[in-house]
Amino acid sequence: MRLDPAGVPLLNPGRRGIRARRSMAALSGLALLLAAGCSASASPGGAVSGTVVIAAEPGVSNAAIYLARKDGLFAAEGLPHVEIRSYANQAAVLAALQSGQADIAAADYGDIFYQQAQSHTHDLRILADGYDATAGVLEILTLPNSSITSPLGLVKAGVKVGLPDDDLLKVQPNAGIPPSLDAAAATSVLTGYMVQAQADTVQWDAMSQQQEVQDLQNHTLQAILVSEPYIYQAESELGAVEVLDACSGSTAGLPLLGYVAMSPWVKDQPGAVADFQAALAKAQADASLEGQVQAVLPSATDMTVQDADLITVGSYPTATSKDSLEQVVTLLTDFNVFSQADAPPVPPMLVTSKG
Repeated sequence: MRLDPAGVPLLNPGRRGIRARRSMAALSGLALLLAAGCSASASPGGAVSGTVVIAAEPGVSNAAIYLARKDGLFAAEGLPHVEIRSYANQAAVLAALQSGQADIAAADYGDIFYQQAQSHTHDLRILADGYDATAGVLEILTLPNSSITSPLGLVKAGVKVGLPDDDLLKVQPNAGIPPSLDAAAATSVLTGYMVQAQADTVQWDAMSQQQEVQDLQNHTLQAILVSEPYIYQAESELGAVEVLDACSGSTAGLPLLGYVAMSPWVKDQPGAVADFQAALAKAQADASLEGQVQAVLPSATDMTVQDADLITVGSYPTATSKDSLEQVVTLLTDFNVFSQADAPPVPPMLVTSKG
């Protein structure tokens, strides 16, 4: 999922007053962690002396790493020196990883699998699933007086839908190929309302999510596809209404972001890998508890406390599902983001700690 840089202000933050929404996994994540037999004092990989650098585009989807840092979970698991470096977009995040400036990256699965499909070395390895969709985390919105009142209205000739930009997927917009995982998810749901040929007529217009909201307000766009906190911004400031939940039906529970590393680092640093996985699992379990994510978002993203409390939050899984990740690959393949021949197999990418 594409997230804009931290610190982007919401329009007129003094105006509040739509619904308070949270979509958490409650205590199920904690139960999974306890069932796995992980103890709070155990360090699966042993102490690691060097600094582990995590590249991230700060946002809701990777809140767990900021929670782990705040609560000292990295140090407790044997990683006393963890640095989270902020980058403006996903292209910069993965570039930092691939150039050796970072050891781990919090990355959009569309970009992860696209990069893996384009690479001849297939060096990306998935350490852990980070963020999965729940209802309301990725929506197509229109203004309340719009003529577009249903998903069918999105395929009318000339309708442009704003889309969070993606600097990595080198596909041509409006060529029948969704230019991001977000767009592929929305297109998949649209096909539940209409035939494929009609869904392919949606015209995507890529830009920052802040610009999407502004263009909707100015009537430059008739509809926008956005994630949080921009869903809340558009609803509270403009009275925007949902036309389509992009992560529903066929895309319900879709994995959106994961933590990846390069294969050589994984092989050279098995202790750091195991420690990171253990700390993240505990942070993800904590993230599923009421209010934990909301508490860390203001410091991690410069979001206000009030806005953090009102946004919709997805699921932070404590286990990585091969089948769910293969669903992402299948989705991208079905919409020709990459060919079936280039589709990366998921099992070789998954890193299972021996700790």
